[in-house]
Amino acid sequence: MKDKNPISSSEVGTLWLTYQEKTMILRVLEYFIEKSDDQQAKNIMGGLWQQLSYYVTKIKKIFQEQGVAIPIGFNQEDVNLEAPKLYDNGFDIMFIRILKEISMGMYTLNMNMAYQDEVMEIYEGLTSVTQKVYKLSTLYLLEKGILTLPPKVTMPTSTAFIKNKAI
Repeated sequence: MKDKNPISSSEVGTLWLTYQEKTMILRVLEYFIEKSDDQQAKNIMGGLWQQLSYYVTKIKKIFQEQGVAIPIGFNQEDVNLEAPKLYDNGFDIMFIRILKEISMGMYTLNMNMAYQDEVMEIYEGLTSVTQKVYKLSTLYLLEKGILTLPPKVTMPTSTAFIKNKAI
C-alpha cells in the first residue's frame, strides 16, 4: 500500500482520531462488561468490543504499512476493573446507544475524507456495526422499560386546503 498510493493527511487524521476513540471505548466496554449482571447487556457490549477491536487492529496495520507512528491510545492500564459500579442497570447500554448516535455522523464525515479503498472499508464497516448496535441497544432499552417512546399524536384522517386568505 505504501508504494502504490501513500495515505493522505486527511486519512491519517481521521484514522488517528478513530484509533484514539476506539481504544478508549474498548476500555469503557471492558469495565461495563465486568460490572454488568445482565447477560443480554453483556452480549451487546461483548459483540461491540469484538468488532471495535478488529477495526483498531486494521487501523494499526495501515499505519504500520504506511510508516505512520501508531497512536498511544488507551490500554488496560487506563481502566480499573476493580472500581465499584457507580450506576444503575441500563446506564451502560444507554451510554453505548448515545455513543452510536454520535458515531453515525462521524463515520459519514470520515468517509468523505477517505480516498483509499482500505480506509473507506473501515468507515463502511464501522457504520454497519454502529447501526446494528444502535438498534440492539434501542430494543434492549425499550424492553427493559428504560427508554420511553416519544409522545403519540392524533393522526390526521383527511387533508384540507386553505381557500380564503382573508380569514
